[in-house]
Amino acid sequence: MNRNHLVLASLLLAQIPPAWAGRDLVSFPKAYSDGVRYAVVHRGNIREEIFTSRTAIDAVRNGRPIPGGTVITLVDYRDGQLFRYVVMEKRAGWGTEYPPDLRNGEWEYQAFNADGTVNVQDDVSRCLACHKSESPRDYVFTLERMKDVR
Repeated sequence: MNRNHLVLASLLLAQIPPAWAGRDLVSFPKAYSDGVRYAVVHRGNIREEIFTSRTAIDAVRNGRPIPGGTVITLVDYRDGQLFRYVVMEKRAGWGTEYPPDLRNGEWEYQAFNADGTVNVQDDVSRCLACHKSESPRDYVFTLERMKDVR
């Protein structure tokens, strides 16, 4: 690669929105349904089923922080049909690329199509901005529901 190509590549990378910083970190959680379905949310024609691990549920129920390695999977149905998956995953050191007004601790987000492929059209910066308001609850809207699971 010559110098001009490096300059062009650097300029193109600089144009990538910050929300793309960690998108390649989160993989499709193939075994999400082996975890605990701890919440179902209905909004009009949308039904969202939310899954996480027993380890995460037990930590929250016992007053401990959500542990690193936790994956929360939202399965989004529209009019009874699988529409997409939205996944948030927590790992030590993740999220440092984001400015303070977007950073969600060590959480990263990814959206997947119904077939499990990455949905590159879905803007995960919306996830970061929305979940920012939940910082007292480790950026998780459904944290209280985790406490109710037996």
